[in-house]
Amino acid sequence: MSTAAPERFGHDPATDSTRAGIVVRDYIGSQVDQLNRAIGRTQRHDTGSVGATRSSIHRIRTAVRGYGHLFTATPKGGPQLDHLLGALKHTEDLEGLRAHFADRFEQLDLTVPEYPKWYGVLEAEQEEGYRHIERIGTQAWVAALLGQVRMFADHARCSRDGDRPASSLMGVLSKSKTHLLDTYAKLSFATDLAVARNETRRAARDAHYLAEAAHPALGRAAVDIIIPVSNLEHLLGRYRQAAIARTWLLKLPGAARADSLTSTMADLEREQLRQLADEIDQATSGMIELWR
Repeated sequence: MSTAAPERFGHDPATDSTRAGIVVRDYIGSQVDQLNRAIGRTQRHDTGSVGATRSSIHRIRTAVRGYGHLFTATPKGGPQLDHLLGALKHTEDLEGLRAHFADRFEQLDLTVPEYPKWYGVLEAEQEEGYRHIERIGTQAWVAALLGQVRMFADHARCSRDGDRPASSLMGVLSKSKTHLLDTYAKLSFATDLAVARNETRRAARDAHYLAEAAHPALGRAAVDIIIPVSNLEHLLGRYRQAAIARTWLLKLPGAARADSLTSTMADLEREQLRQLADEIDQATSGMIELWR
């Protein structure tokens, strides 16, 4: 176990011989900086800020979980962090729905006065979501957790594994690739395809972020994972968005649900889901070929 003083943040560019723990620790530090900026934007209710905040938290948590063996101790999130992530996800989904439906309205050549009344309800719910996140963000535990993660990024000590060269990070990346492919293979036996595809999306996100953390040291080897996995993650995210949109439309009150516009839009979402399912299969096949 290493007892040397932590190296200062901002050392020379990483290579595959740089200590693995230093590479990951620097990545986490950069994400803490991103998170602080995203939180500031969220407090101003800036469009896209909840997604940026949630993404930074997931990047930090994925790196801590996936590479925790590189350090003698790691920060813990706990149920409060899960609650914050849930609030961020809810508001991000509402914001995404509004953008998604606005694209649909443009596709159908609707003008703003022709937008359905339920679209305004989405905006009100989104604003309430931002206010809820703001209330959570002012609680003392949020500042304490951010401080804990920042302290870790600046002063974490490497374990024996963390003292190994960064080339050793390929072991974690190989496991993440295998997990993603195994999760995708389970789609063939899934009783709920939407849930199974969402699990695959999470596995793709984890593989993406783990490779991203190692990229400064591993270069092309990490890029060969990041590009196909992030493409698959994007397709699965679009699939999830279309599924959420169709569910929203089908759960509208009777009169609104029976409206011809709602029916047309629900049909468009169903067709997009079919197309995206094909694209997801094609992207995965291409990824498998690349990794052989």
